[in-house]
Amino acid sequence: MSSPDSCSHGRRDAGPALPPTNDARAALPRGRAALARRLCACAALVGAMAAARGARADARTEARLHFRAGMELIAQKQYDEGIRQLQKANEILPHPNVVFNIARAHAEAGRIEQALAAYREYIASDPPDREQVTRIVAQLEQRLAAQRAAPAPEPQQPAAPAPQPPGAQPPGAQPPGAQQPAAGAPARPTDGQPAAGEQAPGGAQAPGGAQAPGARQAPGRGAAPVDAAGIVGAARTEDVYQETVITASRGAQSPLDSPNSTTIVTRQDIRLSGMTRIPELLRRVAGMDVMQITGGDENVSMRGFNSRLANKLLVLVNGRTVKNDVLGSTFWEALSIDVDQIERIEVVRGPGSALYGADAFAGIVNIITIEPGAGKSGFRAGYGDHQQGYGSVWASAREGDFAYRLSAGYTRYPRWTREVADDRIDLETSGQSQDLGAQNVRIDLRASQRLGPRRALDVGAGYARSELDVYGIGPFNDYNLEVTNADVAVAYRSENVNARAYYTNLDGYSLLNAAYLGHTLYAGRPQQHVANAELEFVKTLRAPASVVHDLHIGLGYRLKATAWSYLDDDMPIEHHGSVFLQDSMRLGERVTLVASGRLDYVPYLERLIPSPRGSVIVKPTDRQAIRLSGSTAFRSPTALEAYVDLPIQLALPGLEMLSTTRPPVRSGVIIDPEQIITAEASYLNQQSDYFEFEVTAYYNRVSDLIVLSEPQRTTLSQRAQGVGGLNPETGRYTSGLGGFENQCDVYHVVGGELGGRVYPVEGLDIFANYALNLSEQQRPDGCNALEDGRTSQHKVNAGVQVRTPVGVDGEVTFHYQSSQEWAEQVPMGTVIATNIYPLPAYTLLNARLGYRFPDNRAEISATVFNALDGIGDQPLQMHPFGNRIGRRFMGFFRYSL
Repeated sequence: MSSPDSCSHGRRDAGPALPPTNDARAALPRGRAALARRLCACAALVGAMAAARGARADARTEARLHFRAGMELIAQKQYDEGIRQLQKANEILPHPNVVFNIARAHAEAGRIEQALAAYREYIASDPPDREQVTRIVAQLEQRLAAQRAAPAPEPQQPAAPAPQPPGAQPPGAQPPGAQQPAAGAPARPTDGQPAAGEQAPGGAQAPGGAQAPGARQAPGRGAAPVDAAGIVGAARTEDVYQETVITASRGAQSPLDSPNSTTIVTRQDIRLSGMTRIPELLRRVAGMDVMQITGGDENVSMRGFNSRLANKLLVLVNGRTVKNDVLGSTFWEALSIDVDQIERIEVVRGPGSALYGADAFAGIVNIITIEPGAGKSGFRAGYGDHQQGYGSVWASAREGDFAYRLSAGYTRYPRWTREVADDRIDLETSGQSQDLGAQNVRIDLRASQRLGPRRALDVGAGYARSELDVYGIGPFNDYNLEVTNADVAVAYRSENVNARAYYTNLDGYSLLNAAYLGHTLYAGRPQQHVANAELEFVKTLRAPASVVHDLHIGLGYRLKATAWSYLDDDMPIEHHGSVFLQDSMRLGERVTLVASGRLDYVPYLERLIPSPRGSVIVKPTDRQAIRLSGSTAFRSPTALEAYVDLPIQLALPGLEMLSTTRPPVRSGVIIDPEQIITAEASYLNQQSDYFEFEVTAYYNRVSDLIVLSEPQRTTLSQRAQGVGGLNPETGRYTSGLGGFENQCDVYHVVGGELGGRVYPVEGLDIFANYALNLSEQQRPDGCNALEDGRTSQHKVNAGVQVRTPVGVDGEVTFHYQSSQEWAEQVPMGTVIATNIYPLPAYTLLNARLGYRFPDNRAEISATVFNALDGIGDQPLQMHPFGNRIGRRFMGFFRYSL
């Protein structure tokens, strides 16, 4: 997340710096048109301040402009102005390579002392070439010592003046009427150039050995310019402010070179949004489906097929999966990190099984945290209406080759709507507060030890204890979870070999929020133990000489042990294996071919599943890319889907339905993995420093979706085989069978995404995107599944970000989603039936306004979520069974040490 401390690092002046680019519901008054007017007024005020004060633009874009200008000026030997431009870039967005170039420019200009100061600052950032630059410093120190020890030149006796004709001016004399210099002051030449030993305007070195401001020289000596080419080497001319992604290819690259369409949620985006929920940060991504059901339950998917307990998006933290293998979903409010620890979020829009295997079905979200040792220590605290609470504190430091980042936090979100009134005597409740949506206490530690050039060892651990109010699937709606998550990880990174191992543990307690007296709350204890190991070999080579290959070869092993009261007691410990290969072949300067493939062994299926991907990337210019790609992906059955064994009590007392994927009458049934075949074409343009845009079109063929089967009543023949009848364990009569199955429909999805970002003036950043999703169900003979239109055909996201040099900044975001239709199972008397439930279109408006002071160490801000609540007759719901989403305010204070 963007932070004031990251802005001030490496500053040269005291000016303001900018962050890098990064019962019934409580009654709410209706008809709040005045609120909309106030929000518009605030936006207009911030915009006016930006225009009047010359506010700064997107940090990365503005820093890039100053960097390029500085490097061009230095190449033309205009050192002073070039250095000032580089210093400006480094103030906006600090980067070690910019400091290196500043040092090098000082050395070329003959300012050894300033060069040494900048080189030492560069070394303090602990760069990979620290030893090499330390040798440069030693050589420059020797050169400086030699200059200081050199004898002063003997003063030359002035030659006798030559005879002048009558009326002629002697050399150096001023013309009649010219101002005479003060006594002792050097005479100025008449050509406008500074005299020897005098400083030129702007600090440029004058002929005759003048120094830059602040440089020392021995009395009576001039500092001769240094021939530094043999000492300092070449400048760092690469675009250090170019955005890079690592998720799409498992290696750092520009989005222009990515084999998949990729979106980055930057630290600037995170900070200016004011959001503390990670899913709400993802809502701005084109094609993303974000659904809040309760105060503690968010479900996220990509390009459709969202659901309760969403399971089609692979979520990673620094490349480590954080999904729960019991359900296949992600409990976003149960992570050991918060938004203040996030450097950026990379979103791969499209299947990714070719590199990441099962569950990268619709896309990948990789949350990349701030590196150990980066930034300063600090804290942020927030409080809002309905007892919202947020707290985060972190400490980050570096000592030589060792660095660490320690964070801790607390979050509390209320329910959007209250499900059970205090005076209900016909219900039994779970005991969790009926006002609580989510509560999380967390701590996270990550450390890194540099082992040498391009080699490092990373270790870390995290712990979080959470209480969540979530919606399950089928008839299980309002559900309470108390869950503990813990992880321990170790990784080795080098130029050619990367290895990682981690262990995660989930331990919890689950039960329904409420049930009628005499009905069960379905108490259970979900547990999960996962051990994961990965080994990757990376190599760049030429074969033949005209083709550059970037090879990635990897092996993986994953052990899963899961248990729950709802699962078969005979569920085995699973041993998963994988191997993948990717070759990015660069054919000249404009064309790249990417071939990827992975094999996964899934123990439940007892077979290997291949996931190929191929991409062609053509770059008409260095900052434009045309991409064509095709791939397949899969999602393997979760523990619940593969091994469910749960008697579900029906609405009529004394009756139950047995939910089991493999009932005794068909014990050989196997659930196939979900499959997707996709083709995608896109065009990305970053040609201008003032705007960028991307156009994407895709086709998806989706089959074998895993869904709840239609319940079937037990028959006399089944009872003769021991299925049905009185269940002695529960005391209820088993009247039907249910479970999971592969849906017989095949979905053909055609869609597109259009998005862009514009920087019309400094300090004003505008983004917008539109997503179209058209789905058609193909029904084979005998297939009678209900049509399910749970994916909106149209989604629009737009936002305005403003930052000013006086410290005021803010953001307003707008989101629109068209109507949906959901097919959901509900208990109906003696059966469980599937019905269609419509969901109206909705509009969401969020805003934040903040002020940074003094010297960007402190910040106060306020956010509003769903500012338009009450304007219109239809309450905002994101799922037919979900809470009615209201408006929430929250205020924050942040301080950096």
